[in-house]
Amino acid sequence: MNCNSFVDLKVKKLLDMIYAPMYTKTLFAAIELNIFSELKESKLYTEVAENLKLNRDNTKWLLNALAGMELLHKEKGFYRNSSLSNRYLVKDSDWFIGDHLRIYNSSSGYDGLDIVKLIKEGPKNEESDKEGLEAYAVFGDWTEILKTGQKGGRAKEIAEMVSDLPEFLHFKKMLDLGGGPGLIGIEIIKKNPKLKGVIFDAADVGKVADESIKENKLENRVEVLTGDYLKDYIGKDYDFILAIATLNFAKHNMDFIMKKIYDALNPGGVFMCISEGLTCEDTKPKEIVVSWLPSFLKGFDFSLRQGEVSDSALRCGFKTVYKQTVSMFSGDMDVDIARK
Repeated sequence: MNCNSFVDLKVKKLLDMIYAPMYTKTLFAAIELNIFSELKESKLYTEVAENLKLNRDNTKWLLNALAGMELLHKEKGFYRNSSLSNRYLVKDSDWFIGDHLRIYNSSSGYDGLDIVKLIKEGPKNEESDKEGLEAYAVFGDWTEILKTGQKGGRAKEIAEMVSDLPEFLHFKKMLDLGGGPGLIGIEIIKKNPKLKGVIFDAADVGKVADESIKENKLENRVEVLTGDYLKDYIGKDYDFILAIATLNFAKHNMDFIMKKIYDALNPGGVFMCISEGLTCEDTKPKEIVVSWLPSFLKGFDFSLRQGEVSDSALRCGFKTVYKQTVSMFSGDMDVDIARK
Protein backbone atom coordinates (compact mmCIF):
# COMPACT_ATOMS: atom_id res chain seq x y z
CA MET A 1 0.00 0.00 0.00
CA ASN A 2 1.32 3.41 -0.94
CA CYS A 3 1.73 5.95 1.84
CA ASN A 4 0.23 9.22 0.65
CA SER A 5 1.26 12.51 2.23
CA PHE A 6 -1.27 15.22 3.00
CA VAL A 7 1.28 17.69 4.42
CA ASP A 8 4.40 19.37 3.16
CA LEU A 9 7.10 16.67 3.38
CA LYS A 10 9.49 19.29 4.74
CA VAL A 11 7.52 19.27 7.99
CA LYS A 12 9.11 15.86 8.66
CA LYS A 13 12.24 17.78 9.68
CA LEU A 14 10.28 19.31 12.56
CA LEU A 15 8.78 15.97 13.54
CA ASP A 16 12.24 14.37 13.59
CA MET A 17 13.29 16.96 16.17
CA ILE A 18 10.43 15.80 18.41
CA TYR A 19 11.34 12.14 17.96
CA ALA A 20 15.07 12.70 18.57
CA PRO A 21 14.91 12.46 22.41
CA MET A 22 12.90 9.24 22.08
CA TYR A 23 15.50 7.72 19.78
CA THR A 24 18.23 8.77 22.21
CA LYS A 25 16.57 7.14 25.24
CA THR A 26 15.92 3.97 23.28
CA LEU A 27 19.53 3.79 22.10
CA PHE A 28 21.02 4.33 25.57
CA ALA A 29 18.69 1.75 27.10
CA ALA A 30 19.86 -0.80 24.52
CA ILE A 31 23.52 0.01 25.21
CA GLU A 32 23.02 -0.30 28.98
CA LEU A 33 21.22 -3.64 28.54
CA ASN A 34 24.06 -4.88 26.28
CA ILE A 35 21.61 -5.64 23.46
CA PHE A 36 24.07 -5.01 20.64
CA SER A 37 26.76 -7.25 22.11
CA GLU A 38 24.15 -10.02 22.17
CA LEU A 39 23.14 -9.60 18.53
CA LYS A 40 26.38 -10.01 16.62
CA GLU A 41 24.62 -13.11 15.28
CA SER A 42 20.93 -13.58 14.46
CA LYS A 43 18.71 -14.54 17.40
CA LEU A 44 15.06 -14.69 18.36
CA TYR A 45 13.87 -12.16 20.91
CA THR A 46 13.25 -15.02 23.34
CA GLU A 47 16.93 -15.99 23.18
CA VAL A 48 18.02 -12.41 23.84
CA ALA A 49 15.63 -12.11 26.78
CA GLU A 50 16.77 -15.41 28.28
CA ASN A 51 20.49 -14.69 27.87
CA LEU A 52 20.23 -11.20 29.36
CA LYS A 53 17.55 -12.12 31.94
CA LEU A 54 15.01 -9.64 30.57
CA ASN A 55 11.24 -9.59 30.26
CA ARG A 56 10.33 -11.39 27.04
CA ASP A 57 7.55 -9.17 25.73
CA ASN A 58 9.31 -5.91 26.50
CA THR A 59 12.50 -7.22 24.92
CA LYS A 60 10.54 -7.83 21.72
CA TRP A 61 9.16 -4.27 21.72
CA LEU A 62 12.61 -2.80 22.29
CA LEU A 63 14.15 -4.88 19.49
CA ASN A 64 11.35 -3.83 17.14
CA ALA A 65 12.01 -0.17 17.94
CA LEU A 66 15.75 -0.62 17.32
CA ALA A 67 14.97 -2.32 14.01
CA GLY A 68 12.71 0.59 13.12
CA MET A 69 15.64 2.91 13.86
CA GLU A 70 17.73 0.75 11.48
CA LEU A 71 20.15 -0.23 14.24
CA LEU A 72 19.00 -3.86 13.93
CA HIS A 73 17.80 -6.00 11.04
CA LYS A 74 14.73 -8.20 11.53
CA GLU A 75 13.93 -11.11 9.21
CA LYS A 76 11.47 -13.96 9.85
CA GLY A 77 11.49 -13.16 13.56
CA PHE A 78 15.29 -13.17 13.90
CA TYR A 79 17.19 -10.01 14.91
CA ARG A 80 20.82 -9.09 14.24
CA ASN A 81 22.92 -5.94 14.34
CA SER A 82 23.24 -3.59 11.42
CA SER A 83 26.83 -3.06 10.23
CA LEU A 84 26.78 0.32 12.01
CA SER A 85 25.81 -1.26 15.33
CA ASN A 86 28.34 -4.08 14.96
CA ARG A 87 31.18 -1.61 14.53
CA TYR A 88 30.26 1.12 17.01
CA LEU A 89 27.80 -0.26 19.58
CA VAL A 90 29.21 -3.70 20.51
CA LYS A 91 31.10 -3.26 23.76
CA ASP A 92 34.10 -5.41 22.84
CA SER A 93 34.57 -3.67 19.49
CA ASP A 94 37.74 -1.59 19.17
CA TRP A 95 35.52 1.15 17.72
CA PHE A 96 32.86 1.12 20.47
CA ILE A 97 31.55 4.66 21.07
CA GLY A 98 28.59 3.95 23.34
CA ASP A 99 30.28 5.59 26.33
CA HIS A 100 31.32 8.54 24.18
CA LEU A 101 27.71 9.10 23.09
CA ARG A 102 26.33 8.69 26.60
CA ILE A 103 28.82 11.04 28.25
CA TYR A 104 28.48 13.79 25.68
CA ASN A 105 24.72 13.56 25.87
CA SER A 106 24.67 13.83 29.66
CA SER A 107 27.19 16.71 29.71
CA SER A 108 25.64 18.76 26.92
CA GLY A 109 24.80 21.66 29.24
CA TYR A 110 21.13 21.53 28.32
CA ASP A 111 19.90 19.83 31.51
CA GLY A 112 18.22 22.52 33.60
CA LEU A 113 19.03 25.20 31.04
CA ASP A 114 16.28 27.84 30.97
CA ILE A 115 16.77 29.06 27.42
CA VAL A 116 13.75 31.35 27.48
CA LYS A 117 14.91 33.10 30.69
CA LEU A 118 18.45 33.56 29.38
CA ILE A 119 17.17 35.00 26.12
CA LYS A 120 14.94 37.44 28.02
CA GLU A 121 17.37 38.46 30.77
CA GLY A 122 20.80 37.75 29.32
CA PRO A 123 23.81 36.18 31.11
CA LYS A 124 24.53 36.90 34.76
CA ASN A 125 28.31 37.30 34.55
CA GLU A 126 30.92 39.74 33.33
CA GLU A 127 33.66 37.16 32.68
CA SER A 128 33.31 36.43 28.99
CA ASP A 129 36.98 37.23 28.30
CA LYS A 130 38.41 34.35 30.35
CA GLU A 131 41.18 32.30 28.74
CA GLY A 132 43.59 29.48 29.56
CA LEU A 133 42.84 27.52 32.74
CA GLU A 134 40.32 30.13 33.89
CA ALA A 135 38.32 29.53 30.71
CA TYR A 136 38.64 25.76 31.06
CA ALA A 137 37.35 25.94 34.64
CA VAL A 138 34.06 27.42 33.44
CA PHE A 139 33.04 23.91 32.38
CA GLY A 140 33.73 22.34 35.79
CA ASP A 141 35.55 19.05 36.35
CA TRP A 142 35.44 17.15 33.06
CA THR A 143 38.26 14.76 33.91
CA GLU A 144 36.31 11.51 34.10
CA ILE A 145 33.97 12.63 31.33
CA LEU A 146 36.93 13.20 29.02
CA LYS A 147 38.48 9.86 29.93
CA THR A 148 35.28 8.03 29.07
CA GLY A 149 34.82 10.09 25.91
CA GLN A 150 38.34 9.38 24.66
CA LYS A 151 37.98 5.60 24.83
CA GLY A 152 37.42 3.30 21.88
CA GLY A 153 36.52 4.77 18.53
CA ARG A 154 37.18 8.40 19.48
CA ALA A 155 40.86 7.69 20.17
CA LYS A 156 41.21 5.39 17.19
CA GLU A 157 39.75 7.80 14.64
CA ILE A 158 42.27 10.50 15.62
CA ALA A 159 45.18 8.06 15.88
CA GLU A 160 44.47 6.84 12.35
CA MET A 161 44.29 10.42 11.10
CA VAL A 162 47.68 11.22 12.65
CA SER A 163 49.31 7.99 11.48
CA ASP A 164 48.33 8.89 7.90
CA LEU A 165 50.69 11.88 7.98
CA PRO A 166 53.63 11.19 5.62
CA GLU A 167 56.11 12.14 8.36
CA PHE A 168 54.53 9.98 11.05
CA LEU A 169 57.03 7.12 11.18
CA HIS A 170 59.87 9.64 11.45
CA PHE A 171 58.39 11.33 14.53
CA LYS A 172 60.45 10.72 17.68
CA LYS A 173 58.76 13.02 20.18
CA MET A 174 55.21 14.40 20.31
CA LEU A 175 53.18 16.70 22.53
CA ASP A 176 49.46 16.26 23.13
CA LEU A 177 48.61 19.83 24.19
CA GLY A 178 45.53 19.89 26.39
CA GLY A 179 45.60 16.13 26.07
CA GLY A 180 43.27 15.46 28.99
CA PRO A 181 43.38 11.85 30.26
CA GLY A 182 45.91 11.05 27.52
CA LEU A 183 44.13 8.15 25.84
CA ILE A 184 44.28 9.75 22.38
CA GLY A 185 47.98 10.54 22.67
CA ILE A 186 48.63 7.02 23.96
CA GLU A 187 46.76 5.49 21.02
CA ILE A 188 48.93 7.52 18.63
CA ILE A 189 52.14 6.49 20.37
CA LYS A 190 51.18 2.81 20.12
CA LYS A 191 51.22 3.14 16.34
CA ASN A 192 54.89 4.16 16.21
CA PRO A 193 57.32 2.13 18.36
CA LYS A 194 59.99 4.86 18.09
CA LEU A 195 57.70 7.63 19.29
CA LYS A 196 57.75 9.10 22.79
CA GLY A 197 55.19 11.57 24.07
CA VAL A 198 54.25 14.28 26.53
CA ILE A 199 50.68 14.85 27.71
CA PHE A 200 50.11 18.46 28.83
CA ASP A 201 47.06 19.54 30.82
CA ALA A 202 45.93 21.00 34.13
CA ALA A 203 47.26 19.39 37.32
CA ASP A 204 44.04 17.56 38.24
CA VAL A 205 43.71 16.13 34.76
CA GLY A 206 47.38 15.21 34.70
CA LYS A 207 46.80 12.74 37.55
CA VAL A 208 44.32 10.85 35.39
CA ALA A 209 46.76 10.94 32.45
CA ASP A 210 49.37 9.33 34.74
CA GLU A 211 46.88 6.55 35.50
CA SER A 212 46.22 6.04 31.79
CA ILE A 213 49.94 5.75 31.10
CA LYS A 214 50.35 3.12 33.84
CA GLU A 215 47.29 1.19 32.66
CA ASN A 216 48.86 0.98 29.19
CA LYS A 217 52.35 0.17 30.59
CA LEU A 218 53.94 3.09 28.72
CA GLU A 219 55.81 4.74 31.62
CA ASN A 220 59.06 4.57 29.65
CA ARG A 221 57.59 6.32 26.62
CA VAL A 222 55.05 8.86 27.89
CA GLU A 223 55.28 11.56 30.55
CA VAL A 224 52.95 14.25 31.88
CA LEU A 225 53.51 18.00 32.14
CA THR A 226 50.95 20.11 33.99
CA GLY A 227 50.06 23.78 34.09
CA ASP A 228 48.46 26.52 32.01
CA TYR A 229 49.84 26.39 28.47
CA LEU A 230 49.47 30.16 28.09
CA LYS A 231 51.74 30.78 31.08
CA ASP A 232 53.87 27.69 31.66
CA TYR A 233 56.62 25.77 29.90
CA ILE A 234 55.30 23.20 27.42
CA GLY A 235 58.59 21.47 26.59
CA LYS A 236 60.68 21.55 23.43
CA ASP A 237 62.26 19.50 20.62
CA TYR A 238 58.96 18.06 19.45
CA ASP A 239 58.50 16.59 15.98
CA PHE A 240 54.73 16.67 16.31
CA ILE A 241 52.27 18.69 18.40
CA LEU A 242 48.57 17.87 18.57
CA ALA A 243 45.85 20.16 19.93
CA ILE A 244 42.28 18.82 20.02
CA ALA A 245 39.50 21.27 20.96
CA THR A 246 41.82 23.20 23.27
CA LEU A 247 42.89 26.35 21.43
CA ASN A 248 39.35 27.61 22.06
CA PHE A 249 40.63 28.63 25.48
CA ALA A 250 43.34 30.78 23.89
CA LYS A 251 41.13 32.44 21.28
CA HIS A 252 41.82 35.93 22.68
CA ASN A 253 45.57 35.30 22.53
CA MET A 254 45.91 32.95 19.57
CA ASP A 255 49.15 34.29 18.12
CA PHE A 256 50.88 34.04 21.50
CA ILE A 257 50.17 30.33 21.93
CA MET A 258 50.77 29.63 18.25
CA LYS A 259 54.27 31.17 18.48
CA LYS A 260 54.86 29.04 21.59
CA ILE A 261 53.89 25.95 19.62
CA TYR A 262 56.09 26.99 16.70
CA ASP A 263 59.12 27.51 18.96
CA ALA A 264 58.60 24.12 20.66
CA LEU A 265 58.80 22.25 17.33
CA ASN A 266 61.96 21.00 15.67
CA PRO A 267 62.68 22.26 12.14
CA GLY A 268 60.33 20.41 9.81
CA GLY A 269 57.97 19.67 12.71
CA VAL A 270 54.23 19.29 12.26
CA PHE A 271 51.38 20.87 14.22
CA MET A 272 47.85 19.47 13.93
CA CYS A 273 44.86 21.29 15.38
CA ILE A 274 41.41 19.69 15.48
CA SER A 275 38.64 22.12 16.36
CA GLU A 276 35.26 23.34 15.24
CA GLY A 277 35.30 26.08 12.62
CA LEU A 278 32.12 28.10 12.44
CA THR A 279 31.04 29.20 8.97
CA CYS A 280 28.05 30.75 7.19
CA GLU A 281 27.95 33.74 9.54
CA ASP A 282 28.29 31.50 12.61
CA THR A 283 25.33 29.23 11.69
CA LYS A 284 27.16 26.07 10.52
CA PRO A 285 27.99 23.28 11.27
CA LYS A 286 24.66 22.99 13.05
CA GLU A 287 25.93 20.37 15.55
CA ILE A 288 28.64 22.74 16.74
CA VAL A 289 26.42 25.83 16.87
CA VAL A 290 23.77 23.98 18.89
CA SER A 291 26.28 22.29 21.22
CA TRP A 292 27.87 25.65 22.06
CA LEU A 293 24.49 27.34 22.67
CA PRO A 294 24.44 26.81 26.50
CA SER A 295 27.85 28.52 26.78
CA PHE A 296 26.88 31.34 24.43
CA LEU A 297 23.71 32.06 26.40
CA LYS A 298 25.68 32.18 29.66
CA GLY A 299 28.06 34.77 28.20
CA PHE A 300 31.01 32.56 27.24
CA ASP A 301 32.09 32.46 23.61
CA PHE A 302 34.95 29.98 23.22
CA SER A 303 34.07 29.06 19.65
CA LEU A 304 36.53 29.39 16.79
CA ARG A 305 35.72 30.60 13.31
CA GLN A 306 36.99 28.71 10.30
CA GLY A 307 40.43 30.02 9.39
CA GLU A 308 41.38 31.48 12.79
CA VAL A 309 43.89 28.74 13.56
CA SER A 310 45.41 28.49 10.08
CA ASP A 311 45.73 32.27 9.70
CA SER A 312 47.51 32.50 13.04
CA ALA A 313 49.87 29.65 12.08
CA LEU A 314 50.94 31.47 8.93
CA ARG A 315 51.39 34.75 10.81
CA CYS A 316 53.63 33.00 13.35
CA GLY A 317 56.05 31.53 10.85
CA PHE A 318 54.75 28.15 9.70
CA LYS A 319 55.72 27.57 6.06
CA THR A 320 52.53 25.82 4.98
CA VAL A 321 49.09 25.06 6.35
CA TYR A 322 46.77 22.39 4.95
CA LYS A 323 43.12 22.88 5.87
CA GLN A 324 40.22 20.44 5.60
CA THR A 325 36.85 19.79 7.24
CA VAL A 326 36.38 16.20 8.40
CA SER A 327 33.25 14.40 9.61
CA MET A 328 34.12 12.94 13.02
CA PHE A 329 32.29 11.42 15.99
CA SER A 330 31.94 14.93 17.43
CA GLY A 331 30.55 16.36 14.17
CA ASP A 332 32.19 18.24 11.34
CA MET A 333 35.58 19.46 12.57
CA ASP A 334 38.31 21.57 11.02
CA VAL A 335 41.70 19.89 10.80
CA ASP A 336 44.58 22.33 10.31
CA ILE A 337 48.01 20.80 9.62
CA ALA A 338 50.88 23.29 9.82
CA ARG A 339 54.48 22.52 8.92
CA LYS A 340 57.48 24.41 10.24
